[in-house]
Amino acid sequence: QSLVVAPSTHTRYFQAVSRFLEFLQLHGFTYPSTFPLLDAKVCEFIEYLWHNGEPKAFASDCLSGLGHFIPSVKRHLVGGWRLHGSWTRAELPARAIPLTPVMVYALAQRAFEFGWEDVAILLLVGFDRFARTGELFAAVKQNFVFGDTGRRVVWSLPLTKSGQRLGAQESIVIEDPWLARALKNFLTRLHPGDLLRSVSPGIMRGRLKTLLTDLQFPEGCQWYSLRRGGATQFFRRTNNLGQTCLIGRWSCH
Repeated sequence: QSLVVAPSTHTRYFQAVSRFLEFLQLHGFTYPSTFPLLDAKVCEFIEYLWHNGEPKAFASDCLSGLGHFIPSVKRHLVGGWRLHGSWTRAELPARAIPLTPVMVYALAQRAFEFGWEDVAILLLVGFDRFARTGELFAAVKQNFVFGDTGRRVVWSLPLTKSGQRLGAQESIVIEDPWLARALKNFLTRLHPGDLLRSVSPGIMRGRLKTLLTDLQFPEGCQWYSLRRGGATQFFRRTNNLGQTCLIGRWSCH
């Protein structure tokens, strides 16, 4: 049972279902004794989240969490999932704006001038290989292995989302000689177990926001813009969708 979902996902589901139980207690509801009653109360909970401006993730995590902790309930939450679908159609996600090479180099240069060398190197690495934000923030020095000439780097990733589906550890190959040298120079000051980032993920996001504001870039840029922008730039340059998906580790074209 402990291997069905990742520990972090289990925690998120537990928090979401607990939030639903708190909602029942807050309104003096008894715990539903049948599946139809449970579905009805979940619908009321989703309506409550919507009217109070809570994130849609609270609703989806609650529905998925109930299905995780009580597997037999999955097919009975029809009303809850219909409301979730309505919420999805009514509130379109805010897509991250793809960054261009000039924008990334400007951000990296400004970060370097601010003394945020970790931000600068992660911006460059994330754009070059379309890395996910979580992968950048979890990167550790010992995950990087340099070739004999130092012009090629293999970045071994922890068990990622797609790696979990495939049951294999993934890796990223950095082939840009200039970026490989810059990365090697940066890593010489770190211990093998050190993260590449020197501050928390929250501060990293705050620093990127400061850089974006300083350079007067448009709203909508975020760390995920590196992945979208890097993939877009690579595809425009090569017109090779298969290679783009391979590097970005997307399973579906």
